[in-house]
Amino acid sequence: MTSLMITMTDVFYAIGDFSKSVFKGMDVLGHGPNIILWSIIVFLLGYQVKQMIKQNKEADRNGTLR
Repeated sequence: MTSLMITMTDVFYAIGDFSKSVFKGMDVLGHGPNIILWSIIVFLLGYQVKQMIKQNKEADRNGTLR
């Protein structure tokens, strides 16, 4: 008869096994996710700067720029 009791050792080994598989997958992906994330960040920063310039020009036209 099998025991249904789960010990902390079982939990820690499960976390370790899961982490190993995740890190193996990350090793296979290489720098792909980093490049994608940085591309998104650069795009969003560029968009934000473009919007700030646009709003400053509009505020300057309206005389509300401080």
